[in-house]
Amino acid sequence: MSTREINVVVVGVSVAGIKAAKTIAQLSKTGYPNLRITLVDKNSYHYHAIGAPRSIVDKAYGKKLIFPLKDLLAPFELDPAHPKHTFIQASIAAVTPDSVELSTGQSVHFDYLVLSTGARNQFPANLTALNEQEAETETQRVFDNVSSAKSILVIGGGAVGVEIAGEIRAAYPDKPVTLVHSASRLLPLNFKPALSDGAVAKLQRLGVQVVLDEKIELPSDISFNCAVRPLTLRGTSGRDYVSDLQILATGTKLDTEYLAPLESKLGLVLRDPQGAIKVNSYLQLNSKGQINIFVPGDVNNLPAGAKYAYKAAQQGEHVGHNIVALIKQGASESTAKETALKEWDGSLMEIIVVPLGKHLGVFQGLGIALGKSWFGDFVTRNMKGKDYFLSQKAKEFPASSLAA
Repeated sequence: MSTREINVVVVGVSVAGIKAAKTIAQLSKTGYPNLRITLVDKNSYHYHAIGAPRSIVDKAYGKKLIFPLKDLLAPFELDPAHPKHTFIQASIAAVTPDSVELSTGQSVHFDYLVLSTGARNQFPANLTALNEQEAETETQRVFDNVSSAKSILVIGGGAVGVEIAGEIRAAYPDKPVTLVHSASRLLPLNFKPALSDGAVAKLQRLGVQVVLDEKIELPSDISFNCAVRPLTLRGTSGRDYVSDLQILATGTKLDTEYLAPLESKLGLVLRDPQGAIKVNSYLQLNSKGQINIFVPGDVNNLPAGAKYAYKAAQQGEHVGHNIVALIKQGASESTAKETALKEWDGSLMEIIVVPLGKHLGVFQGLGIALGKSWFGDFVTRNMKGKDYFLSQKAKEFPASSLAA
């Protein structure tokens, strides 16, 4: 048994952050009673964003996507009356060599730090609410607005945009839905063209109007928050698109300015031009002076093929195991510590499952694209189309917190 104090801070209780925190927390009951994990997130809840396309057409389902964070690590407490692991609702303001500075003014010391702040999706795949009640209100508002809208424009033909268009039209077969995408085919370009062909064909079967090679000019003074309001937007072709509800599904944004103080302190550039945090093969911050900082998930600078929830979860677990190895080794010299680490395998996502409502969908796996095939519908319906992996996500949270 080790009696030394070990402080781990996980910033961003994301898909990756949850896996990392729970992997490390297992040490609490295996000989490390003074392990303390501090979870930090700007929201009091985790949002299962994968299910956002279904939530905008299913009111009851939308409520189930919101998971409170305060009791996430309760099952790992040795003495529940005197918990070691804590949750702080705050944004991260700065990282120093041994602490994180928070928007609340708090400074939290760390021996090991996990930066899993992820990438920010467009609303409604990323909610703006800070607590569970506000989040539930937001999901209900989006559902009500989609239900009442006379026509809908979806901008962006990646997986989220395709799923949103399919879900809306499947739920409301008489509601006009137009999907506009700037590329020549739908879905990520690292997957086969047959996947896009199938998605286009099945969306059209549902009645979605699909427009490719068209970029919508977005006014800078308009907020796209799924409000019902008549609006005309122009494409680069000169065509006007008239709708009374518009949904953006145009990619993600990174916010990593919190690293600027550490960059200044170390005299290093720790981010690429897009703001992604540079990592080495162990998923550590790419700085020999800070081997106790790890960066899993969408916020790191791994290739686009690693920017999927499934891969983020794998990276979070990998980081968790590497930190556990360092804790168990207990070495003080950086060269000794690095010998305990395992390299990330560098694998990229080769499977994609895209539901188009509850019955249709496209799938690619093992290099085989099931686009127009009915078998793609069958595979998608049974893998993801039923609940967008919600039942699997619920298993990551204590039953007591879900009941509350």
